[in-house]
Amino acid sequence: MKNENAISEMINQAKEIEQNNQTNMEHTTSMTMLVNSNDLAQPKDKELANKINKLNRHIEDINQLTSDLLNDLTSRHN
Repeated sequence: MKNENAISEMINQAKEIEQNNQTNMEHTTSMTMLVNSNDLAQPKDKELANKINKLNRHIEDINQLTSDLLNDLTSRHN
């Protein structure tokens, strides 16, 4: 892509996504802590804990894709 302004704006948008991803990770971490009992971090509700863990894994995948995209855009911009 040749349009430097468009690439620059995509970098800005990807950085916003990256920040949002970090916030999402913080929320799922909090949810994990809430669903776990004080008893050796055993989940109070295994089904709910599994869903939160699945969500967390998907967010991690999105984090990696976002990072890859940002690296690609940055290399094209320089």
